[in-house]
Amino acid sequence: MKLLKFSGNIFIVLGISLFLTTCKKEDADEFVNEPLIQGLINDINADSLEADVVWLQNIGTRYALSQNHRDVAVKIKKRFMMMGYDDVEIDSFYITIPLGTGFYGDWQYNVIAKLEGSLYPDSVCVVGGHYDNILKSTVDYDTVPGANDNASGTAAVLEIARVLKKNNYTPKSTIIFITFGAEELGLFGSKDFAANPNGFSGKIRFMLNSDMIAYEPATESSAWYVNIMDYDNSHDLRYDAEQICTRYTSLSYITNNTNNKYSDSYPFSTNGYKALFFFSYNVDPNYHTLNDLAANCNFEYCSEIVRLECALLASKN
Repeated sequence: MKLLKFSGNIFIVLGISLFLTTCKKEDADEFVNEPLIQGLINDINADSLEADVVWLQNIGTRYALSQNHRDVAVKIKKRFMMMGYDDVEIDSFYITIPLGTGFYGDWQYNVIAKLEGSLYPDSVCVVGGHYDNILKSTVDYDTVPGANDNASGTAAVLEIARVLKKNNYTPKSTIIFITFGAEELGLFGSKDFAANPNGFSGKIRFMLNSDMIAYEPATESSAWYVNIMDYDNSHDLRYDAEQICTRYTSLSYITNNTNNKYSDSYPFSTNGYKALFFFSYNVDPNYHTLNDLAANCNFEYCSEIVRLECALLASKN
């Protein structure tokens, strides 16, 4: 009996030792990741985001049916290449929509840049946002500034791509940066990619979507909230985002899924992939108007949302 008791004590000691060793390893991993993540998000820059939004706004129009819509995609592709991305493509898809008394058909374009993973190159994390815009009160689409909707989301994609490249970041899984075309006409760009993701079918770990993330009238960060929308299959990813939000940003968070079907994360969800949709908390009064200008955006607030996304992405890689 004493031997059994002694053996039991050994098992208890071994169990405690194993538990402490495991905890120390997890703490060590977190300690290693902490400066990496902090270093990346420290490079997220409000001025850089503003510059990208102003650049997109000054294109004049990003309306999907304007004659320049392919030129816009080419400009975005060149933006990625200027950062040092060699693997960038314009991915075309065809749409047919009702227009007037008939139908309109034309080619539209997603822009895709890839940062290959070191351990799991066939496993993919998607960072996306649409670049097109539309007005709700006119048929004259020669001027469609679309700063918050959705130059801000496109700028988020570009900024995360810039920061990762600047820091020579090598992810474990491949990261694909996508700026989607024809979102305003019916989520066409994201529907096309999510249904047939360029050889990565079934291999997408998750998708992070930015749409209208730069409107915030409050100047004090203590009043800033971000709406993190999720889907039935991505609650766990949202929980991770909430923890990252608290740890690495000045934002508070809510989840109001009322509009989670109306942006580019939704087709990923319906195709079985985990997705989150990051959205400003306050309703933008300039939505789909000529007043959707960079001057009406809050880029410090926007940069906090981009830090959240970048930190979440890095924590998973």
